Amino acid sequence: MIFKKKTLPTKRIPAVYMWNMKPDEKQSIPMKNIVANESVFEPTIIEAKEVESLIHEMNDQQMLSLWNKIPWWIVKADLGRLLYVYLNGGFYFDVDCKVKKSFNIEAENNVVLFVEKKLNSLDKLGPREQKTEERKLRIANYAFGSYKKKHPFFKRVIDECFNRLELIFKENQEQITDLDVVWLCGPDVITSVYHDFNDLHNDIILLEKKYLKHESYGGWRS
Repeated sequence: MIFKKKTLPTKRIPAVYMWNMKPDEKQSIPMKNIVANESVFEPTIIEAKEVESLIHEMNDQQMLSLWNKIPWWIVKADLGRLLYVYLNGGFYFDVDCKVKKSFNIEAENNVVLFVEKKLNSLDKLGPREQKTEERKLRIANYAFGSYKKKHPFFKRVIDECFNRLELIFKENQEQITDLDVVWLCGPDVITSVYHDFNDLHNDIILLEKKYLKHESYGGWRS
């Protein structure tokens, strides 16, 4: 589903938003921030059926097998946003993200990430997360982008998601906690890859929270 206004400039940055991932979603997609961001970002809204098609585009049977085992919609939503940006380029935003400050970034700076928060203690990390000092700096997964398709940073993040899925499936858990969600394919994955793979940093820009307002609807939480 594509949402556009013909009166807006044509040279805008592609941005994807996601809705109807939650089973039996009753609410309509909140359009306030999508419309507010339109002056810079040309929006596309994808739903579960579009997300399901992305994994087939990866042409990886092991990934597809693991994907088909995922019973948690929020994990598929977290993975889907990464797959979309990796395969198509552009930006992903949660529907509760509003751009507050323009970030005019040159095209050669291919990846843009955002600071989620800076922890004052490693004790605030979940039980599965590595407690190293640099991980106090947390990277958001509610907004990120790439100026080119198939950037290796996002491929590394996707690969790590599937590595973690393999581990958690071995535990035979039917239910997972909110902390498991954060660790599996949520912000801990993009945070870990950012800190662990310095070879991928040459074209990454990390922006502070002042550039975005994240209203944190948190509808995925149990």
